[in-house]
Amino acid sequence: MPAINTNLAALGGQNNLRKTQASLNTAIERLSSGLRINSAKDDAAGQAIANRMESNVRANTTVTRGINDGISLMQTAEGGLDGINDILHRSRELAVQAANGTLSDTDRASVNAEYKELRAEIDRIATSTEAFGKYPLAPVESSLGETQSMGDLFEDSGDRLMGQGSGIEPVTFIPSGAKNVTISVDGLTGAEDDIQIFTRSGKHLVGTPLDDYTWKANGVDTADDLKAKIFQNSEKDLGFFSDAEYDASDLFYIEADADAVFSDQLEDGETKSYGGMTFVYTGDGDRFSSDTDASDGSTDATHSLERVNIDEVKEPLILVVTGTGVFNVQAEWDDMPASDATSPESAATEIVVDAQVGEKMDTITVEPTPADHVSLGLEDVELDPIEKAREAMDKLQEALNQVDGYRGQYGALTNRFDSAIENLATQSVNTTAAKSRIMDTDYAQETSAMAKLQILQQAGTSVLAQANQTPQGVLSLLE
Repeated sequence: MPAINTNLAALGGQNNLRKTQASLNTAIERLSSGLRINSAKDDAAGQAIANRMESNVRANTTVTRGINDGISLMQTAEGGLDGINDILHRSRELAVQAANGTLSDTDRASVNAEYKELRAEIDRIATSTEAFGKYPLAPVESSLGETQSMGDLFEDSGDRLMGQGSGIEPVTFIPSGAKNVTISVDGLTGAEDDIQIFTRSGKHLVGTPLDDYTWKANGVDTADDLKAKIFQNSEKDLGFFSDAEYDASDLFYIEADADAVFSDQLEDGETKSYGGMTFVYTGDGDRFSSDTDASDGSTDATHSLERVNIDEVKEPLILVVTGTGVFNVQAEWDDMPASDATSPESAATEIVVDAQVGEKMDTITVEPTPADHVSLGLEDVELDPIEKAREAMDKLQEALNQVDGYRGQYGALTNRFDSAIENLATQSVNTTAAKSRIMDTDYAQETSAMAKLQILQQAGTSVLAQANQTPQGVLSLLE
């Protein structure tokens, strides 16, 4: 039916021309962007798949960077271990020298002095070897839990705390580096109050043995009792190492003598050395004479004053005042490190080695390798007298074996990390290739499509012009 108002031929030509133009626009967009998928309408499923692939590729790049940081951390640690290894070789050489009976006592003391300096250098290397804020060679534990630092408990040298209750919980800890520290405990009414000084590993350095009343009054009769109530207290972290064991082999104890007139002054005390520290101790307060002024100026016979001085603290020491009474305590020092200046600690470091979308993140743990002299088992090693020097050789060899084990651990992990990096690189290449097949434009296909669409566009335009002329035929009927 001839009509003027509705030109179906023109409408069809317009529709086809619009489709051709839309397809041509898509082809031009793909060719100009280089991407087959420019928005989700192009291929929603493909876009989602390619997006996950892109996330994996980026994650692999970041993971590789993190693994390389882990390798750098281990290389830094191994460099520190290499220095410690050299020191241990020299220390064992000194032990062999000191074990020779031809050395005089003076010569052996000189050899021992050199060894102590080397041991201090081991600790310096262990606590200063740092990478990315980690200290892989430092002691595993350096926090003293709920036990307060002496510098915090006594704000200034010479300060005194009054009316403290004695028991078996630590009063304070003396941080490493403190110098010329004097502790005075003045027992008041009630049972006597005794100074006890421990290392974090459980070595009892100054005080009274476990058969003393002040221990028994607090339910401590055996080393197991002490371990359960102090070292491994289930309610509080009192600052001891988790594997601390009671050891009284070097206990500095001066037995009380009720008949002796004993001055509380340090110059009248006795002296003993341990681990490079010299202790001057006035002895068990039971020996305090009632006719000697107590620390507060009184002459009350119930006072039992004790004093101990440490020339320089080489490792954190924990002060306990045992008893069931009340005491005043005074602390004096020449130098007291701040509590936030305690040694750094070593902890396990988790390195991410895989982080694929939809999968659990995979990590490898770099275990801590504490290499300070205590962690290496050199806490009790001395080269003087000759018997100690001969015992030292075995312990120094064990320390060398421990360092070898640490270095082997780092070497094995470094090789494993290298393999992980190679695997990630291969994954990234293959994933990128797969993503390219989904996302990237096939230029051969799209240029052919564009040429076809351009021809169709030209043809459609020409045909539409012809269709627009069709209604003019109706005019011949009107004539």
